[in-house]
Amino acid sequence: MQKDWQALLYRSIPLASAMAVNTQVMDDGRIDLLAPLAPNVNDKGTAFGGSLVTLATLAGWIEIQRLLDDAGLGADVEVVIQRGETAYLLPVRADFSAVVQPQCPDVLQRFLRQFERRGLARLMVEVTIVSAGESVARFQADYVAKRGDFQSTSLDMHQIAQR
Repeated sequence: MQKDWQALLYRSIPLASAMAVNTQVMDDGRIDLLAPLAPNVNDKGTAFGGSLVTLATLAGWIEIQRLLDDAGLGADVEVVIQRGETAYLLPVRADFSAVVQPQCPDVLQRFLRQFERRGLARLMVEVTIVSAGESVARFQADYVAKRGDFQSTSLDMHQIAQR
C-alpha cells in the first residue's frame, strides 16, 4: 500500500499546510515538494528565505522517512535535522519545488545497516530548490534517525555528531 506522504507531512508538520506544500512522488520513488509563491511571499514580492529553507528541510525529512520505509525499517522512527546549510542563489519570483538529490548507494546502505543494527544513524541529504526551471537555492543537511526503542545517551549523540 502506497503511503500518503501528503497526509503525513500535514499531520506531522502543520507549517507545511500553512505553506500549501504538495507532494509529488517521482518515478524513482523520491518525493519532490512543491510550494506556491503566494503564501510564501515576502515584502519584496519574492519567496521568503525562511520558506525556501523550510521546504528544503521538509524534503530531507520526508526523504529519510521514505528511505527507511522502503527498507522495511520505517516503523516507530523519529527523524530530526541535526544541522543544515543553505546557499541562496537567485531571487524566487514564481512557485518553487524542493528536489532531493539521489543518495550514493554505498552511503545509503551504510546508513540503513547502521540504523538496523544500532537504532540510530545519520545521513547527509542534499536538496535543490528549483523555480522557473532554474536552481535558486541549495541545501545540505545532516538528519538523524532514531528508532523509538533506542535509549540514547549523551555519548551516543556526541558520537553521531562527530561523524
